Amino acid sequence: MQRFSSVILLFLVVTALAQSDFEALLELKKGIEKDPSGKVIDSWDSKSLASDGCPRNWFGITCNEGHVTAITLNGLGLVGNFSFPVIVGLKLLRNLSISSNQLTGTISNIGSIRSLQFLDLSVNAFHGVIPSGIANLKDLVLLNLSSNSFDGTFPSGFSNLKRLKYLDLRSNVFSGDIMKLLSQLQSAVHVDLSSNQLSGSLDLGLGTSHFISSIQYLNISQNLLVGELFAHDGMPYFDSLEVLDASNNQLVGTIPTFNFIVSLRILRLGSNRLSGSLPEALLQESSMILSELDLSLNQLEEPAAPLYYVFKHSCDFFLFMKIFASVVGPVGSITSTTLKKLNISSNKLSGSLPYRIGHCAVIDLSNNLLSGDLSRIQGWGNYVEVIELSSNSLTGTLPDKTSEFLRLTAFKVCNNSLQGVLPSILATYPELKIVDLSVNRLNGSLLPSFFMSTKLTDLNLSGNNFTGSIPLQDIKNLPSVSSAGNLSLLTLDLSHNSLTGNLPPEIAKFHNLEILNLSDNKLEGSIPDGLPNELKGFNVSLNNFSGAIPNNLRGFPDSSFHPGNSLLKFGSFPLSPKGSSDLNLKPHRSQIKPVTRIILIVGLVGGAAIIALVCVMIYYRNNWQETRSEGLKRNVGKETVCQGEYSLSHTSVPYRSKDTSSSSFSFRQELLSSSKKSSAFDHGNSSFILNDPKYLGHLESTRRDEGLASPMSILSSSNASPSKAEFPFESSSALKVRSPDKLAGDLHLFDGSLALTADELSRAPAEVIGRSCHGTLYKATLDSGNVLAIKWLKEGIAKGKKEFAREVKKLGYIKHPNLVSLQGYYWGPKEHEKLIISNYVNARCLAFYLQETEPRKLPPLSLDERLRVAIDVARCLSYLHNERAIPHGNLKSTNILLETPNLTARLTDYSLHRILTSAGTAEQVLNAGALGYRPPEFASSSKPCPSLKSDVYAFGVILMELLTGKSSGEIVSGSTGMVDLTDWVRLLASENRADDCFDPMILEKDNMEQTHRTLDAMLQVALRCILPAQERPDMKSVYEDLSPVFELPNQIYRVKNGSLDSVYVAAIEGLMKNINPGYQ
Repeated sequence: MQRFSSVILLFLVVTALAQSDFEALLELKKGIEKDPSGKVIDSWDSKSLASDGCPRNWFGITCNEGHVTAITLNGLGLVGNFSFPVIVGLKLLRNLSISSNQLTGTISNIGSIRSLQFLDLSVNAFHGVIPSGIANLKDLVLLNLSSNSFDGTFPSGFSNLKRLKYLDLRSNVFSGDIMKLLSQLQSAVHVDLSSNQLSGSLDLGLGTSHFISSIQYLNISQNLLVGELFAHDGMPYFDSLEVLDASNNQLVGTIPTFNFIVSLRILRLGSNRLSGSLPEALLQESSMILSELDLSLNQLEEPAAPLYYVFKHSCDFFLFMKIFASVVGPVGSITSTTLKKLNISSNKLSGSLPYRIGHCAVIDLSNNLLSGDLSRIQGWGNYVEVIELSSNSLTGTLPDKTSEFLRLTAFKVCNNSLQGVLPSILATYPELKIVDLSVNRLNGSLLPSFFMSTKLTDLNLSGNNFTGSIPLQDIKNLPSVSSAGNLSLLTLDLSHNSLTGNLPPEIAKFHNLEILNLSDNKLEGSIPDGLPNELKGFNVSLNNFSGAIPNNLRGFPDSSFHPGNSLLKFGSFPLSPKGSSDLNLKPHRSQIKPVTRIILIVGLVGGAAIIALVCVMIYYRNNWQETRSEGLKRNVGKETVCQGEYSLSHTSVPYRSKDTSSSSFSFRQELLSSSKKSSAFDHGNSSFILNDPKYLGHLESTRRDEGLASPMSILSSSNASPSKAEFPFESSSALKVRSPDKLAGDLHLFDGSLALTADELSRAPAEVIGRSCHGTLYKATLDSGNVLAIKWLKEGIAKGKKEFAREVKKLGYIKHPNLVSLQGYYWGPKEHEKLIISNYVNARCLAFYLQETEPRKLPPLSLDERLRVAIDVARCLSYLHNERAIPHGNLKSTNILLETPNLTARLTDYSLHRILTSAGTAEQVLNAGALGYRPPEFASSSKPCPSLKSDVYAFGVILMELLTGKSSGEIVSGSTGMVDLTDWVRLLASENRADDCFDPMILEKDNMEQTHRTLDAMLQVALRCILPAQERPDMKSVYEDLSPVFELPNQIYRVKNGSLDSVYVAAIEGLMKNINPGYQ
């Protein structure tokens, strides 16, 4: 009887426990608001219970002897609140996996479910912090909280999770020192902490040997990590590491060799600030099994020259450095047989291409300083699939004898200096899908075989000197063409060449074509029928086409056909040059009565006269205000706009505009403050306040703390007036904001990288981020998420439409890593409707870094950073002068953006004088003079115009700003003869007191002899640049002199502290004295 009672009691206990689990699940179900598949809502039925108390056929539920052991609801799209307090009673729950839903809640009670072994909450909307109770989950093997909204720092309880093998916390908002977590891990194999806000340095040292010996996968990319990589050399203790991803941080120093990590397969360190030379050991055949190496977007340079040569040829050290780099290059030869992907793009590697690339399938060396002949790729073998060499200075011709390239799918060598014709062998590679040879100097005829390929999808030959016709006639002879889809071409760009003849009707055979750009050629005849309706981009402007436009192409904007093609027609009527506003004209006579017509005409004439009178009044009022503003600028002696006007990316003031007109691009003004108190600044110069660095921090904090209004559309018609909270200054200054109502003119885009319509641009939310002598700059966010910088030109400063279009397109085709290139332009039907479009760069300008006052929001630029900025600017100017034969024309510290994380210099507003009237150019020159960048020879010229020599002078002024930390137009002394920065520096240099002009921010950081040598050398270059015009060097010489001068002091310092032979030191120092007689 007693035994029977025990059995009954046990049954009752189990039933009670099962009932508890059962009720917990029903309570959990109440929080589910949506279940698209119905699998949970339909199957979790309170009447479906098995004999042991377990839910019967409940989806995602695993039960054993009345206890729920697993809840698996992955990828169901569930929406609602997942209440952890409800399930804390599931004492035997081992697996909770509910990833890829839309569930919310916190995990504050997770520590109560001590039986958990697998916890996967990834890709949901959970939030809050990781509680200290995590330490209770001592059996936890897998923890995946990725892609949620968790925040805060890590608790100390992770050290108790000795069985934890898999930890994935990526894509959250975790913060704090990364080592606080890593130092607690015991035996983790897979750790992913990427895409958070973790800080600190990655210094594993020797104190976490358990973690270091077990880890196989470590991803810490896209955080805020700083310092050197493994500063205390924990590298040798990584016994099992296979994947290390530390990309997109702010790591500095050199790259470790990783020699001791024989298991490493993937190494990603891109988008940091790593410097020094490329560790060639990573590219050579060894015991390593590295298959992927990404060191892109860093500051790597070519290796130093061998010592023996310096001993022997000390007098020609600079020459040897150049010759050695050009012959050997940053990578002499890749011998690794395991390396498949190599990306060292966007560095500062110079020299020539490697002779061999081993077994690399993907090699990206783009955006460097590589030079020499392209013919070296002849020996790259048949393993290569992708070759990316764009934006270098490669020369020579395309090789006509190469390996078979049986696997090559992409060949990109755009923006170089290649010459010659297209070799026929280029079209024979069997797997080739993408060819980009744009922006070179290629000539001759196009290859017919390119257009008969059934594999090629993207062909870009734009920006060259190709002649002849488009060879499509042979397509009709292909036996398989009748079947749609056999010709796979998606993008064809032959723009900016000298192609002639008709556009063959065979172009209609490309049924998959999405982008067709034939603009700026000499094509004629009619546009064939039959082009695919799926075309997304089409441009034949700047040609001589005639006849009717096919019906399916009439939906494209006028910019697809104009300028040029004056004989094109919509049906039987010539194509109007004014855009879509004329597309609905009907060929019938008006039925309006004569009297009514006369009344309408009189009314229209009278209205036009009134509008004209108002416009004249507004024009003279604006002109008067701008004249006053210019006068004030000259008195103050400072630039008022960071053009980095981009540089105000974080501090731009939102505006609201009033709908005052229905004209297609009308300008409006909105006063951001109407106080009548007296002010030192008039309305026309309010941008001085908005752009003076000392106000920027206050503006940022005001935006953050007071919640300024979100940006309005560039065509906003809101009538709301901004409150004082939206403008945190107690002055009567105002920001003149001009905004269009509707874009009805011609929108021209220069390449296929940007898909945009005038209507989309009209809807784009926009912010005013600055003003300059050219006009107003907006930041516009498109529907796609792309952000553009829109420069709205002031009325009356742009040339006529034809000349404007020709010149601005030339500028748009100038590409360089240190240049913010133009993407397009808009020409409206009204005089003031001129826009220039470029990509928005989220960066501050050089002037902000140099002139920011205490308390600083950014650390001052170090000497090394200033040197790199100078080299970047010199490199870009040398390219403009020597490769494009065009001056920048508006060089100043506010037109130099420093793009993080590497502070790469990007020049804006280049060569805009080419699209300006003589009055506009004169205004630009006057502005440069007021800011201290105008060369002295302009004072004696009746019509000064930007030149190569004036660029050199402005660059010398930029160097002085970098050296002194002062503004170019600043009046630094009241002494006689010293008016601006150049006079002051020149006087101190002549009195051998150059040290007095150097920025204390540099000297305070490092007073070593190396610093003074570098500053002195830099000063000598600056003084040469501001010599009289006939004595100034050209930019190529300046750039070639700067690069080795900047390198040598570092080598001297390393040699002296390394106690090497004094002969070596004497040789280098002797060379410095030869270049600079004042060198000490």
